[in-house]
Amino acid sequence: MRFPLVHRRQVLAAGAALPLSLLARTPLRAADLTEIRIATALAETAGAAFYAKDLGFFTQAGLDADLQFGRSGAAEIEALVANAADFGSSAVSSIAQARSRGLPVIIVAAGGLMTGKVDGALVTLNDSPIQKAADLNGKTVAVIGLQSFQQYSTQYWIDKNGGDSRTVKFIEVGFSDINQAVESHRVDAASLFEPSITLALGTGKFKLLANTAAAVGPRWLNSVWFSTDNYVQQNPDVTRRFVSAIRQGAIWSNSHHDESNAILVKYLKLDPDLANRMTRDLQGTELTPALMQPNLDVMVRYNALPKTMTVDQLIWKPR
Repeated sequence: MRFPLVHRRQVLAAGAALPLSLLARTPLRAADLTEIRIATALAETAGAAFYAKDLGFFTQAGLDADLQFGRSGAAEIEALVANAADFGSSAVSSIAQARSRGLPVIIVAAGGLMTGKVDGALVTLNDSPIQKAADLNGKTVAVIGLQSFQQYSTQYWIDKNGGDSRTVKFIEVGFSDINQAVESHRVDAASLFEPSITLALGTGKFKLLANTAAAVGPRWLNSVWFSTDNYVQQNPDVTRRFVSAIRQGAIWSNSHHDESNAILVKYLKLDPDLANRMTRDLQGTELTPALMQPNLDVMVRYNALPKTMTVDQLIWKPR
């Protein structure tokens, strides 16, 4: 799996966060930096890397971060296992499934943190008779990926709220076509993420049926940063510095909404108005096992993960 590389080797904005006196004593040079390859999808939940890159947090940590953009979390896992990247961003569920299959991936830092906002939603047409979970029994629901956490969280909401997800037919529909699938009555409802939720509701044709993200739990990590067993064992100091820079990016973004929006617009190629309107949740700053347990609980319920898998097996424990 080869990722298109985005090479940005110049030291950017290092002086924005460092005192001038420190810069004068310790000038940073590209030759002094350790290069790391970061595989990430173009997603808001991976924003900490964008912020760390543009604000100089990687540079301050002595790292030259080479961002490589791929299609999905699964592709990023393939890239790291193939030694095409050193760190990546993926869903907790994807890392758990990969680990359960024997792939040597390990979580090193928190990613996107869900806090009850409408980051994942089930929508249907305004004139649809579907009003509650039980109304979806026997219906067809579109998801972007079959047997994904998006599907499992939708099933979980249906079952928690009086429906029977065993009777629901899930079909895979691409990101660009999923709203049209509902409008054309090819499906009865669609499970969406941002910015698709804002785009759908903004047409005036759709209504919000459920907040599927909130169904999973009040606070939980949707995504994480990961590496491989071999890399963290051979490069513990680099891994610590990566984790520190990612955490700095997360802390900064959580208190600088407007400024971080501008960086998201740049990387995700979003319309600025859409970026301002779409729901954004937090970036996780602590890798807390309790925040990942809801993912595993949902997956075990739908036989997507063995009951023997624990959060403890997924997290890097530096010595």
